[in-house]
Amino acid sequence: MGSTFGGLEITKRGLIVHQTAIQTTGHNISNASNENYARQRVNLDTMDPLYEPSLTRSNSPGQLGQGPKILSIERIRDAFYDDQIIATTEEKSFWETKQQYLYQIEKIFNEPSDNTLRHLTDEFWSSWQDLANYPSELSHREVVIERAQALVSKIGDTYNKLRDLRERAELDIQDTVKLINTYAKEIQELNNKIVKLQALGDNPNDLLDRRDAIIEKLSDLVNIRVGRGDKDEIFVFIGEQALVQGQILRQLKLVPDPKKEGMSEIVWEHNDKSVVLSGGKLLSLKELRDKDILSRIYSLDEFSMNLADMINEIHKDGFGLDGSTNLNFFEYRSITDDANASFRPQDHYGDYDFNLDGTPEITAIFRVSGTKKIDPQRKLGINGTLTFTKWDDNTKNYVNIQISYNADETLEQIIKKINDSKAGVVAYLNQDNQLSFKAARESDDVKYNFFIKHLEDSGDLLVGYTGVLKASGPAGAFDFRRTGEIAKFQNTLENITIAPLYHPAGHIKVNEVILRDPSKIAASRGIDINGTGDYNLSNGLADGENALLIARALKQGKHHIGYAENITQFYNALIARLGTESRKAEDLAQHNKDHLLALKNQRQSVMGVNLDEEMASLVQFQHAYNASARTLRTMDELLDVIINRLKS
Repeated sequence: MGSTFGGLEITKRGLIVHQTAIQTTGHNISNASNENYARQRVNLDTMDPLYEPSLTRSNSPGQLGQGPKILSIERIRDAFYDDQIIATTEEKSFWETKQQYLYQIEKIFNEPSDNTLRHLTDEFWSSWQDLANYPSELSHREVVIERAQALVSKIGDTYNKLRDLRERAELDIQDTVKLINTYAKEIQELNNKIVKLQALGDNPNDLLDRRDAIIEKLSDLVNIRVGRGDKDEIFVFIGEQALVQGQILRQLKLVPDPKKEGMSEIVWEHNDKSVVLSGGKLLSLKELRDKDILSRIYSLDEFSMNLADMINEIHKDGFGLDGSTNLNFFEYRSITDDANASFRPQDHYGDYDFNLDGTPEITAIFRVSGTKKIDPQRKLGINGTLTFTKWDDNTKNYVNIQISYNADETLEQIIKKINDSKAGVVAYLNQDNQLSFKAARESDDVKYNFFIKHLEDSGDLLVGYTGVLKASGPAGAFDFRRTGEIAKFQNTLENITIAPLYHPAGHIKVNEVILRDPSKIAASRGIDINGTGDYNLSNGLADGENALLIARALKQGKHHIGYAENITQFYNALIARLGTESRKAEDLAQHNKDHLLALKNQRQSVMGVNLDEEMASLVQFQHAYNASARTLRTMDELLDVIINRLKS
């Protein structure tokens, strides 16, 4: 038989259980606007009844119930949606960051408008056209100088803005790494609290929500993978390395990298190994800094150096009004400007002390021309193999590119084969129909961007036929990894261009001599007295042929900028590629944003607070609480009868 006072305990439990349910429902309702909150549910069960089957049990029918108990306060959340949201957040953040920075690059180039490199180059070309028609008039020479200065000013301004944007990306990387470490520390601290509370049998639901929210914020910054296999610990990985392992924390740090011009490399603090990134804002910033922005800086350098050298090559061959010749129109700082004077003689011109130990190790040549005037349509009549060297990104080493030629081919065909092979150099015929080679930008090292790496001919094409090299075979080959290699060329120093100091876009300018005296602009082609292709005598004030050659080179020429035939082709490809990449980033950012919104809506359908449902539950629990209170009152009245009203 049950105790007379047993009903009090049952009703007390009913009151406690439903009061807890009401409080939990109120907690849900108050967090209805918190998107990181997972609704909670009170799971109920019954207490063990009286009596258990045994020989000593009371001789009464059935078991007597002992009322309800709370099994747990459960957090309603689906880890499947959490993992999907983490992955999509990484993608969204990656492309949004790309979109923001690529938009800034587009604003820097500002196409199309009247103040762009394209427009100013066209204006510069137009001034040479006009000068070709009026070569003796100083006013047209002043216009050439004015437009040249406007162009180089725009080049310098564009370079400075791209450099500043790259430095901004570096600062963003530093801030992002600090934030990643802060979030990782918070996760570690929450892990510590959660483990302790779970050891006491509690369900730390709000702390779990807070940890999941931080993990989601972390996924916005860097690619992470969450390991939930261990019920006592949670793992957060970046790549295959654990950032947080339960209560163990491993943080990131930044190390300046000389190969990246002092920009930071992201490594693990405990072992100095590089962090493997595959998504998130941090990877996007790193790619923007080291690829997207830097490639535009390199392209601007390539544009600037080739523009300057192309104009200088033709300008040096002409004559000014005062008969002056062999004068550069543009100036830039060559890589050997600071070299020791002992490096400067003819056989050592262009030698460079790359590692700054006081001894030159390499020969830094950007362009070299042959000495022979060639008919590009004439059959060669000789056989052989040309060997060039270029950097291979796959093997991370230099590889040889070989191009064979035979007697039935023309020089025009060989030039096309060289340029199509993208062998680290481009070939073309200069204004004197002499074979010329220029370095094409590669990805081995910023310091090697404008270096011809290797020129070799097993036959006579580069030797007797075009007059580039002095000798055939390996012994006569030019290789930049040796010093004194300029002596391998047949031509004189004025027909050889030394490679520029890093980032020529930042220091190209109009020659000070020309700024002071416009009459020295070499608009006149001159006269080739000996028929050798060397225009060695001024042709008078009315000769504007050299200005016309410069104008043609700027628009229709095939002097090559990198692997593009001319400035127009090169610049159009630069802007088109930028526009394509920017549109791609915009589309993918929007796609992932929409996908993320859909995933969050699906997750909210599981974990979100439905106010209608919560109000219905609140009414249910309120009635149950009131009923338990009514039962308690009834039990109190029964006991009052037994205790106070039954008199003997």
